[in-house]
Amino acid sequence: MTGKDQSLRMPKPDNSTPIYVTRPELPSLEEFIPYLRKIWDTKVLTNGGPFHEEFEQRLCESLGVKYIALFTNCTIGLVTALQALRITGEVITTPYSFVATAHSLLWNGIKPVFVDIDPATLNLDPAKIEAAITPQTTAIMPVHCYGHPCDVKEIQGIADTYGLKVIYDAAHAFGVKCQSGSVLNYGDLSVLSFHATKVFTTFEGGAIVCPDEKTRQRITI
Repeated sequence: MTGKDQSLRMPKPDNSTPIYVTRPELPSLEEFIPYLRKIWDTKVLTNGGPFHEEFEQRLCESLGVKYIALFTNCTIGLVTALQALRITGEVITTPYSFVATAHSLLWNGIKPVFVDIDPATLNLDPAKIEAAITPQTTAIMPVHCYGHPCDVKEIQGIADTYGLKVIYDAAHAFGVKCQSGSVLNYGDLSVLSFHATKVFTTFEGGAIVCPDEKTRQRITI
């Protein structure tokens, strides 16, 4: 049998079934419906509702953080975090991330300054940060890539030396811990994603982890 004859007899691939990057695990619809009934009963569909407040409290308990402010998504959380800390000028960040990391800077009129990553961790390389600092630099925005924590102590040391703020894009870092507890407690603010592609999902959503109630109030008001 010739090669041509063999190729004619090979089954054609089934392209009708999509291949998903990831698919979230969902509860049974029967388990979910009672929660929907409670929402219909209260008719509270936005901020300040009972589920909203309970969710924030239980997230704090589960993640080992003090204060959380929920958001529509991680992108808006990053935009708001920059505004809350009054960041201007230039911000050092990673080129290896979803586009929203850099977009949040541009939408605030801030210039992203890309610093290369560590090839082993894929996180922002602390050894290359200082060379990128200029008089216009006001903050560092690293990403905990694929759930691997950044070198938070080294980054904080650089930030303290130069008087810079640190905002972590923690979209991949839900539940991630380091030796001293939740990695979300490092930096001035950390921003989470609850998108459908993440480890923990609310279909869409995000949150800012805040160090104190005053910061949380400034973010949510």
